[in-house]
Amino acid sequence: MNCDQACNQLGFHCKPVADGLLYVESPLALSFDGMLIGAYIQDLGRGLVRITDNADIIFTAMTHGLKTDKRRARSFERIARNSGIDLSENGELHATCKSSESGFFFARFIEAACRIGDVCDAALVAPAPKFESTVAKVLASKFKKRVKRSFVATGASGHQLNFPFVLDQGTEHQMVIQAISSGTGGKPNWGSIYGTIGKMGDLRNAGDRSRRTIILEDGDEDTIQQATVALAEIASIIIYDGDDEKLEYALKAAA
Repeated sequence: MNCDQACNQLGFHCKPVADGLLYVESPLALSFDGMLIGAYIQDLGRGLVRITDNADIIFTAMTHGLKTDKRRARSFERIARNSGIDLSENGELHATCKSSESGFFFARFIEAACRIGDVCDAALVAPAPKFESTVAKVLASKFKKRVKRSFVATGASGHQLNFPFVLDQGTEHQMVIQAISSGTGGKPNWGSIYGTIGKMGDLRNAGDRSRRTIILEDGDEDTIQQATVALAEIASIIIYDGDDEKLEYALKAAA
């Protein structure tokens, strides 16, 4: 077995980006997004390389709605430092080392990235919104024992994926359901949309044959249209405008 074969067996992928610049992708994913963790490795000359994520991890967390402050920044910096990695003021996770030590520092980089991802995941957990409670009541009324709450599945990343609802669990018609509310001005939270895309995509990539359905609260017409376009490739979309009968019919049609 050569080095390329070993990397493939371990699930790592390496591709050249430019002269002296590689991107190495691990099989591990961010717990809050499903994005595979990777790093750019740049040859600096003189036997040195620089490993960096170009601030991708923190930026991705912010697209999910993570709020950054000094306390959280210090926490991320401490995690990075404990793994032997640096974290810049703009959120870049990086390290400079001898090229002969790049494997060791890349492993430490992955360790720091995973731990920071877990902290982000915990920070992004929020109480169930009112819309989810509304959907729960409709589903319980229309589908009785066919619907279950808090369904957990394993994604291609190996992470546990949590869905608020599952219909016909354990059957060939099993359907996982995610509810997305429209907030101020009737506009859905884009952090919730991106998170749902990552979660549904991770489930699909695992080869799971569950039907995937998103119930999107009706709101601002233009924004709802944009959200529908973004979500359409990963799941069936149902717009809920308060008509319980219409929601029941749409779910039965999607089953």
